[in-house]
Amino acid sequence: MGSCKIRGRWVESGSMRIRVKRGLDVPIRGKPERELEQLPTPKKIALNLDPFDDTRFRVLVKAGERVQIGQPLVESKAVSGQMFVSPAGGVVKEIRRGLKRRLLDLVIERDETEESLKLTPPSSGNLEELLAFLLQGGAFPYIRMRPFHLVADPKHLPRDIFVSAVESLPFAPSAERQVEGHEEIFQTGLETLAKLTDGKVHLVYREGSTSKAFTEAREVEKHTISGPHPVGTTSLHIQKVAPIRSPEDFVWTLSSIGVLTLGKLMREGTYFTDRVLSLAGEGIIAERRGYLHGRAGMPVESLIANRITNEPLRLISGDPLVGVKVEARDFLGFYDTCFCAIPENTKRQLFHFLRLGLNKYSATKAYATGHAKPPKGGYSFSTNQHGEERAFIDGAIYEKVMPLHIPTMQLVKAILSEDFEHAEELGLLEVAPEDFALPTFICPSKIEMIDIVKKGLHLYSKEMGH
Repeated sequence: MGSCKIRGRWVESGSMRIRVKRGLDVPIRGKPERELEQLPTPKKIALNLDPFDDTRFRVLVKAGERVQIGQPLVESKAVSGQMFVSPAGGVVKEIRRGLKRRLLDLVIERDETEESLKLTPPSSGNLEELLAFLLQGGAFPYIRMRPFHLVADPKHLPRDIFVSAVESLPFAPSAERQVEGHEEIFQTGLETLAKLTDGKVHLVYREGSTSKAFTEAREVEKHTISGPHPVGTTSLHIQKVAPIRSPEDFVWTLSSIGVLTLGKLMREGTYFTDRVLSLAGEGIIAERRGYLHGRAGMPVESLIANRITNEPLRLISGDPLVGVKVEARDFLGFYDTCFCAIPENTKRQLFHFLRLGLNKYSATKAYATGHAKPPKGGYSFSTNQHGEERAFIDGAIYEKVMPLHIPTMQLVKAILSEDFEHAEELGLLEVAPEDFALPTFICPSKIEMIDIVKKGLHLYSKEMGH
């Protein structure tokens, strides 16, 4: 194993064994336990565009038009040829828009026999042809670019590429579950990524994994990681292995599903829609919590049918930390493989801060339970925040759950004041909004750091011309 000097310190190159001590596995009740069950294919499926709120789209289809799986539905106006494609074959039933006519969903009513658009993978080693093929096939929305956590732009080729094959968020299905049965496609995806950079493709997976798709992967540099959440976040992997040095030091990142999407396009010329989903949370009937074989863009109503309890619930596309509130008429988010339901708190408990809180979790040891080991099944959580937003109190508390070497409170304050030069010095280029999920969760000041960082990255990227 060699080493190189970055930011005045020596960093090891070659395979690494990363151990993380700071972090937190939230002890939330309602984990998925039932093994894989096949979900019936629903009548409607949607291309969800909500995560791309900083992207302007050109709509390529109209309501009533027939489409195939993998057919382009919208195109990015900023990156010519960057397509977002259909996850289903059938008729475009509805084009949903939000505030200021922002695109939210394109709803497709499935045909009984769906057709897939089949593309011809490039046979030459020409990089421009390969990039054009991946743009046309809908692979690029699964590739994120650092710094700024944007959808990757082929004009900015990466110094390195990082693949996170670790899932550590609450209730999320493991990467091993996602690639099981698709090992050859996954390897093809890794080989494709190796053609997109002159640097290295870094594959990070959980220590002790027995998945041969990871342990025997070729044309990549393999690293293992262990510890509590956020061991699955790519920012941590990059900082440990090959830190970002400047606004022009581009790194591309993908999840295991992103690699599978590239792999299927290159092997078969078709779009990858298979998903292993988790259904979890106390709002889901205990006997119905578990893992499901499903599709990208599943409707919420098909996930909750005969599965939820009769009480007020918060339905979440994604996990409890970074997921998005949805309604029964909505669809699973573009990147989401988890759906959960937790009790919606409708009453405020009188003098809750004076109680012992023997059945409540406390990361800051405000309750007696903060000094004890969590019960086997975890604690019951609701949507109650127990207070409103107020000024920062103590920045040291966040460092207990933040393994990145950044001063959390100072960075958030620099973003709020839009002092981006100082924010860059504090580590803004190295982070993504999801890195602040745990600090937000334990924050006694109830400050929504995820939203603040997301807005700050967007503003600074515009300032830098990205």
